[in-house]
Amino acid sequence: MIGRDINPVATTIVKAALSKYSIDLVHKEYSSIETAVKKKIQRYYQTSDTNGELCEVLYYFHVKHLDCPKCKNEIELFRNRIFSKNAVPKKDPSARSLCPHCNSINHIKYDTTSVSCEACSKEYNPQSGNVRGALVDCPHCNESFKLVDYMKKTSRPLSTKIYAKMVLTSDGKKRYEVVNNYDHKILQEVSEQYRLIKDRFPFVKIEPGYNTNQVIKHNYSTWIQMFSERQLLSIWHFMEAINNIEDTKLRRLFACLFSGTLEFNNLFCSFKGEGTGAVRHMFSHHILKPELMPIEANIWGTEKSSGSFSTLYKSRILSAISYKASPTELKILNGKSIKLDSINNAIQVDIADTYASFESNNASAYLSQGDSSTFDIPDKLVDIVITDPPFFDNVHYSQLADFFYYWLNQILDISSNTTTRDPAEVQDTDLVLFAKKLTSVFDECNRVLRDDGLFVFTYHHSRHEGWVAVHEAIRHAGFFCIQTYPIKAEMSVSMPLQQAKTPIHVDLVIVCKKQETSKSKLIEQKIIQNAIATASEQVKELGDYIDISLGDAKVTLMGRLLCELSLVGELDRELCFLTQSEGRIDELLEGIVGENKSTVYKLKSQPIQMNLFEQAGEYLANKKILVPR
Repeated sequence: MIGRDINPVATTIVKAALSKYSIDLVHKEYSSIETAVKKKIQRYYQTSDTNGELCEVLYYFHVKHLDCPKCKNEIELFRNRIFSKNAVPKKDPSARSLCPHCNSINHIKYDTTSVSCEACSKEYNPQSGNVRGALVDCPHCNESFKLVDYMKKTSRPLSTKIYAKMVLTSDGKKRYEVVNNYDHKILQEVSEQYRLIKDRFPFVKIEPGYNTNQVIKHNYSTWIQMFSERQLLSIWHFMEAINNIEDTKLRRLFACLFSGTLEFNNLFCSFKGEGTGAVRHMFSHHILKPELMPIEANIWGTEKSSGSFSTLYKSRILSAISYKASPTELKILNGKSIKLDSINNAIQVDIADTYASFESNNASAYLSQGDSSTFDIPDKLVDIVITDPPFFDNVHYSQLADFFYYWLNQILDISSNTTTRDPAEVQDTDLVLFAKKLTSVFDECNRVLRDDGLFVFTYHHSRHEGWVAVHEAIRHAGFFCIQTYPIKAEMSVSMPLQQAKTPIHVDLVIVCKKQETSKSKLIEQKIIQNAIATASEQVKELGDYIDISLGDAKVTLMGRLLCELSLVGELDRELCFLTQSEGRIDELLEGIVGENKSTVYKLKSQPIQMNLFEQAGEYLANKKILVPR
């Protein structure tokens, strides 16, 4: 196996995943870390409950606050007063709300609109808060102002305060409680200890960018500002312990576990609710999104924690090592997924850092970090290329990867650079630049691939330009698309899908080859009808297992169009067709939905009828099709 990536975070993670490990030595290093940091960190997440008993805190609930620009009184930025409810509220309608008058916790139903506080007897609407969309309402003087305008007049991120906590009692039960004097004492202790080490964190500025501008406008200028003092103090203990690991591979393994833990332990995380993993990690939106009501989890963790170092060690490290010892596959049998054991070799990889050592030492893998459009391996060496290109317009991976890079670099000393961004990375909002860079990588894939080899990658996009760019890259690089397979790639409960007007659940596995196929006459009606015929079967088969959305249908259809267009064998004519067909394809899909359009758009999963593509045939028969010249 030969791997290359321009981003050092990606390369580091793959090296950690593939390296050989002794499970005994992994356990030994984990025990050493546990001995060094567990008691220190647990002290920071200890509290006294309402019965006066010492217990562990699972989660602290924070809210951001500011001073009203008019009356100068404090405003707590609650969107509503319900801070906890079940992930499926119709299944379990119980919820917790915070009284705006006395800050007591009330047990209510999630859809209640009027509550009489159990502590102060005052009435309030738990559905109402001090934030309405982009506006902040002052409860003291009734002034309303835009939060973004307020942030422009300040220089630091908004501070947070803790208003509630979830504790784990001695009998193993979870309970919500208000903050007490013991909690304030711990915070004071943490603050004093943090002052002793805060200057040891390197100052690295967050660079402006498509995804980082979202936090910069909220006055976040460094990565450490995304954490509480308690989190940063805990992080320091973790880094000291991991830096003491002498074995390079084990230090890298635990550094990756540590950086992954930070994804769930910062002030950009929020509470998902009861009945599920409680912590919604910071990249659940695929962006850097500041939270007004963040959650601070116990970073070492308990048996009932979510996203902690100790629980992720079990679910990620131990599970991965177990899988590597005997990799399994999944098979669909009688509509059910079954696991197949003992059919693969164990993943025990010797990794070479140079091609020369890879070739001479008979290593299992060669991994390098750098521009994938230039590689130091011979022509026609590779049997199959598998890759996953980025989106061209919205998710800028290096800008998000810098969060992990900042922490990994302090342990692994990856590079003197302060960012993973690179001018050569295939990531541009400009379609022409994106297509040019993608083509250069695909072209290098063609060079190293054998003449009878396969070039396989995954892709999907909601915008037509994304399909034009990828087809242009495929064909300019000398490949022809021979097959596409839609597969489910995104969890249905993911935030991007929940918020999308036209959610896309599937990725396309796109298979390309070098050899040129016979040219065919470019007749638009035939190309679309052939694409519809094959896409129809794929959608029907996939629809046996998941709900298919209108977005999924378009992705599947576009994949088949790439295959049909490759039969033409004349890139200019293919691109002309693809560019001019956007309106026709959208009109086709919209026409198929017809009167059901409004109903379809209201459904989050947007299921479509399985005869959608059958209707397309009739729809096409009644349309006049123009052949682009």
